[in-house]
Amino acid sequence: MRTITTRITVRGVGVELPIIMALGKVLRYVPIPAIQSIFCPNDVLYEHGRKYLDSIKASETSSNIFSNIAAEAEVGEKLSMDDVHLEASGLIVAGTDTTSTTLTYLVWAVLSQSALQRELETEVAGLSEDYGDTDLEKLPLLNAVIEETLRLYGAAPAGLPRSVPPGGVTIDDQVIPAGTTVTTQAYTYHRDPALFPRPLE
Repeated sequence: MRTITTRITVRGVGVELPIIMALGKVLRYVPIPAIQSIFCPNDVLYEHGRKYLDSIKASETSSNIFSNIAAEAEVGEKLSMDDVHLEASGLIVAGTDTTSTTLTYLVWAVLSQSALQRELETEVAGLSEDYGDTDLEKLPLLNAVIEETLRLYGAAPAGLPRSVPPGGVTIDDQVIPAGTTVTTQAYTYHRDPALFPRPLE
């Protein structure tokens, strides 16, 4: 968890201040554990992913998506073992921080508004015992709560840089050449009154 928290913090700062990421490429080689823990968290996560896959291979009873992918990689099918290790380490992060952060904010937001809590409980209580995904999709308040939580407290609020494709693009009469790095920032857009008339209600 410490490694995941470090990675997320460094990546979040690095997205907004690319010079930090550039410095990290050099500082990661400084033989001081405290500095390496800041600038080499991916190495630790990769190692955790590798150990997880090794434990799956060693178990005769364990069977899941990664055991099948690892078996295919070992016989040279599409992905290499390095690819599988990277995927495993990525899922360690994706399945740990973003989901827990979003659910924490959702619970906090609902519990801080007693009227909303009562309405949501009433709506959910109307479900049959054998409800499925399609039944949940039909609950307007539940879905509004989920979408508003993602809007206000999304786990990836920083910029998401992308490269303009070949041929460039024109946005609002502004020509952006191919190869230019562009980004949107969810935190700002999701609180823009021009897009959401009452963005903080």
